[in-house]
Amino acid sequence: MPRVFLVRSRRPQPPNWSHLPDQLRGDAYVPDCSSPAVPPAHSSSGLRDTWAASSQGTLTSVPKGPGTLSCPLCPKAFPLQRMLTRHLKCHSPARRHVCHYCGKGFHDAFDLKRHMRTHTGIRPFRCGACGKAFTQRCSLEAHLAKVHGQPASYAYRERREKLHVCEDCGFTSSRPEAYAQHRTLHRSTT
Repeated sequence: MPRVFLVRSRRPQPPNWSHLPDQLRGDAYVPDCSSPAVPPAHSSSGLRDTWAASSQGTLTSVPKGPGTLSCPLCPKAFPLQRMLTRHLKCHSPARRHVCHYCGKGFHDAFDLKRHMRTHTGIRPFRCGACGKAFTQRCSLEAHLAKVHGQPASYAYRERREKLHVCEDCGFTSSRPEAYAQHRTLHRSTT
């Protein structure tokens, strides 16, 4: 049975919410650096404890507990600084990485790379049992567990083998030197 995917049409430009007061824009309050560190809308809430201003006038996180870092803009907390840094990008309206097919913007180059596979049709993660291919490793792992009853064989936080994928043609290799050699073929043809 064919599967149907909903594809949103491209919006000519991002919506402009500047006419709305900050309190009506939703939970993600993004102050400018000249405003006080605690936004007035949240000053009486429990979020006040998670805000702190650094000496540069920018917002920093305050640990909620041992090993957790809180987002200064919302109630989310993260165990690692890199996770908090990645999350903070979601509060920024700027999308530096834009898809040239549909115009959708992303904060991270990896998210754009993963999205591009929906346009190119490249599916580098293939099921060894039935041959079905997927655009993301997590989709393959879910397929293996659900369809074939094979849960992921690696332990929590164990490093999986990296798969190098050519986004031009779909070539895949687990060896970086083979991938680098393959990429020279594309450079010589352009």
